[in-house]
Formats: sequence, C-alpha cells, structure tokens
Amino acid sequence: MKYVAAVALLLGVVVVMVGCVAPPPPAAPAPAGEAAPTRPPAERYTLFYNTLFHSGDAQAMERIVKLYNEEHEKTQLTLTQGQWAQYYAQLTNAVIAGNPPQIGIVHTNKLAEMYPALTPLEDTPAGNLLEIAGIKGEDYIETLWNAGERDGHRYLVPLDTHMWGMWYNKDIFREAGLDPENPPQTMDEFVAAADAIRDAGYFAFHPAEDALPRKLRRAWYIFFWQQGGELFDEGYTKATFNNEKGLKALEFLVSIVQDRGWNDPGTDGFKQFTAGQLGMLFAGNWMYWTAKESDVDWGFAYVPQFFDKRVTWANSHNLVIPKQPSGVSNEVLVKSAEAIKWINEHSDLWGIYGGHIPAYKPALESKELRESDTWQRSLSKFTDMANNGWIHYPINHPKGSLLEDAIQVQIQKAYNGTISPQEALDAAEAECNKILQGD
Repeated sequence: MKYVAAVALLLGVVVVMVGCVAPPPPAAPAPAGEAAPTRPPAERYTLFYNTLFHSGDAQAMERIVKLYNEEHEKTQLTLTQGQWAQYYAQLTNAVIAGNPPQIGIVHTNKLAEMYPALTPLEDTPAGNLLEIAGIKGEDYIETLWNAGERDGHRYLVPLDTHMWGMWYNKDIFREAGLDPENPPQTMDEFVAAADAIRDAGYFAFHPAEDALPRKLRRAWYIFFWQQGGELFDEGYTKATFNNEKGLKALEFLVSIVQDRGWNDPGTDGFKQFTAGQLGMLFAGNWMYWTAKESDVDWGFAYVPQFFDKRVTWANSHNLVIPKQPSGVSNEVLVKSAEAIKWINEHSDLWGIYGGHIPAYKPALESKELRESDTWQRSLSKFTDMANNGWIHYPINHPKGSLLEDAIQVQIQKAYNGTISPQEALDAAEAECNKILQGD
C-alpha cells in the first residue's frame, strides 16, 4: 500500500490526531506600561504520512522517514502504514470527515476513482506546489509522470514502478536435476521444471504470493494478458474476458493446484519459499529482503513466456497530498510538497531496501543503487522487464475496485475448486457488466 490533519490507523480503527503545527510557547507577560510582545509564528510542523506498505517495503519507507526526520528539525513526518485492503476506503473517509493525512500513497490505476479525494498540485490556496517545491516532470520517467494527470490537473508524483517476477530456489533446482543458473523461459521449459521439482518431493510452483484473492486475480491477469487479452472494451462498456483466452488462462491457473500437483489451494507461497519447500514463486519487488533474510539459496528471473508474449502484472506507487480541509495553512501544503520532493530525491533507498524501481531518474541512476546487492540480484531484471515493455497495468476506471472485486471472488472460487473456470468467468462477466451499466 495519507491525509492532512492527522489520521492514525490502529487495528483498522481511524484515530484522529489534531494539530499539524506545534503551538509556540506562550509569550512572557509584558512589564507594566509596555505593549505585549507579538507572538512569533509557529515554526514546527508535524506532517502525517499514511501508506499501505507492509512487510519489506514498509521497513524501507520507515528508513526513509527516519532519515528525513533526522535532517529536518522543524518539520517531522509521522508515518502510519499497513491496512492494504482497507486503505483507499479509509483515505476517502478521512477526507470526507476532514481529517486526512498531509501525504499519502495512491497506485496509478486508482487515480480514476481517487482523484476527487486528492489535491490538484498546481492549483492550491498556496499556489502551484510543483513550482514552489521544485518538482519537475523532466526529472521523472516520462510514462510514469504522464500517468499522474486527470482532467488537466496533476494529482500524482510518481515514486516507483513495481511488478511480479519469478523467484526460485537454487538448491531445489539442483536436487531436481535442473540448472540453477538457467530458470525456465517458456511454457514447455516451465512445465518440465515444475514436474521435476514435484517429483523431487517439493512444492513446485506458487503463482500468487500468499494466495489472497487479489493475488490470484493478478496471476490470472498474467496468463490472460500473455495471450493479448484485454479485460474490457476501450470505452469500458462491457467485459471482454469471458472468451477462449480468458478460459485458457484460468484453466492453466487452476490446473496448478487441481490437476498438476504443483501446489495445494490455500497455501502461502511466501512461507513455503522461506521454509525451503517451494521451487518457484511469482512475487513482487518487495520479496527481495524476505528472500535475502531467509536461509534459501535463491535466484530471480523474468516471468516466463507461457503463451504468445512475455507480460507481467505491474503498477506504480505515487505520492499525493490528500484534499485538505479549509483552514489548513499554506505553509503546511508547501511543507508537504517539499517532503514529497525530498522522499523522491532519496528514493534510491526505496530501490535498495524496498526493491522498487525509482521513478525519479537521478535516484534510478545513482551509484549506490546500481552497486547494491538488490540491483545485482533482482532489481536490474525488474528494470529490464519495464524497459522491454513486458508489463501491463491493471484496471483504471472510476469503478475499478468494484470490478476487481467482482473478478477476484470468482477466480478464487475456481482456484479452490468450488466452481469450474467457465462458471467463474460467466459469473464475473455478468457482475462486471452489471457494475458498468450502473445496475
């Protein structure tokens, strides 16, 4: 996985914390006959920064915020993280209630549904925050920067690109008679490798990290997109996935646990991998530190080309200023924009410790990042996938969350074997069309 005044999320409960600006000490009483001194302006600021990060990338953002606070005596960031599934609803509700954080995170594909809750950065009571803070589009990867506008206004400042790749256990490869330096690249190679790992007594493959519904949906996306499929028509008037390509993709996903014996439904691929029980895992950039801190001799590879072309699921995190209630000072808005710029200027740390591809070009090109173990072992290959165009972003629509939920519920049922792949696509198509038609 963000608002102005102050919102802390604890066990899913929104706690309102008042006071972006610390009050100055009271002025000393004036001697008799003298005018009371003018109270000095407030000089210390606390900016609340909410994210949906968890696990390895949460630790990376904690590191960045700690450094920021060490370097800024009079402006401090208070970081709240986690609650991925509830994050966007909580962010919207906090804005409506007038208690948003000053800074937040929004995925690129969520802009269409989230922009009403965000501040247009060039049009604020404080003026053009991009100009004031010195945030320039030329400093960012062009495609990521261009994706941050909606209806002529900029809402997003890109932080990264992230995607899924394939992590694998080299020791298991050796035991199965496979070359640990040459992971499978094609469908035939992958099936042969997975069968060999299964026959060696291990879980062969987990297609979806910890198998949460949204993760299973991403896995199905990959197999569908690799055949050139698109989920909806260009105008988002109807679903276009209930066809031969959609069925072929879902049948392959389901076969992993229902037919091929490569894994079991309901298992957690993260835990299987770090326990040394899993041969191959689809997971995101954030897996790096989990893998590094395990006892596994691991490797990282591109997502194989299972079908017509090599494609993987991808998205981007963006820094935002949620819409602030009236009465928030211009200085708070400016400090928030300056903090966003500072975070990106130090986002080589986001790459080194979080595993993500920085969107800020000087950070992406930094010597520290390029010489890091992260870059050498995984991030360079993630960057290759992005540069080669092997990535596909998910739904970007005002009803995107509803559409994704409608799909993933049915994908999970098919994966668990409670309905057939065709029944899953029929139900998902009907629900998506109902959502798009406003029924």
